[in-house]
Amino acid sequence: MHEKLQAFRWALARIVFIIYIVFSVTTLIGGFLTAPLMTWYFFDDWRFWRHWRAGLGLLPHGLRLTAMMLGQGCTFMFSVPLASPPRSRPDPSIAIFRVDWQHGHSCGDCSNCCKPGGNVCPLLDNEQQGCLGYNSFYWRYFNCGRYPSLEKEIHYYDCSKWTLRTSGQAGAAAPAFNSGLGVSVEAVQRNKCL
Repeated sequence: MHEKLQAFRWALARIVFIIYIVFSVTTLIGGFLTAPLMTWYFFDDWRFWRHWRAGLGLLPHGLRLTAMMLGQGCTFMFSVPLASPPRSRPDPSIAIFRVDWQHGHSCGDCSNCCKPGGNVCPLLDNEQQGCLGYNSFYWRYFNCGRYPSLEKEIHYYDCSKWTLRTSGQAGAAAPAFNSGLGVSVEAVQRNKCL
C-alpha cells in the first residue's frame, strides 16, 4: 500500500508540473508572474532574480523541443513513466559505464545530452562545466536525472559514456566519431530526430 501511495505522489507531482508548464506557456506570462515557483522547479532556488538569463531561454527551448519531439518522431523523450521514482542518476541495474570510458564518473567535456537536435539547453553552464538545474525538481522527475534509461537515448545523444546492461555488444564498441558539433556522423544517419 505504501508503494502505491508513493507512486501516486510521484505521478501527481509530475502532473501538477505539466499543468503548470502548459499554463505558463499558453498564457506567455504565467511563468513570469510565478517566477519563484518556476525557478524552484528548474533551479531548485526560489530566488528568481538569480536565474533570469537562463530562465528566459526555457520557453523557446521548450517549444523547439516539443515541436521536434512531436513533429520528428522523437517521442522517446517523453518516456518517463508518471509513477516512476525521481532519480538523480541513472539506475545502476540498467545503465553502466562503457568499458572504454576513460573519465570515471565524470562526463569529461561531453555535453551531448544537453544539446538535443543541436539546440543547446539554456541550463547548460559552459563556464562551470555543469548544469544550472542539477538535482532540481525537473532534473530528478524527468529525463535528465535518469539518463540513460533507453537505448534510443544513448544513440540519439551519441553518448560514449553509457551502455545499457541489456544492449550486449554496445559496451565494447569504439566511440563514434564526433563531428565537434555534439553530434556524430553515425548519430545523424541513425536518427531522423536530428
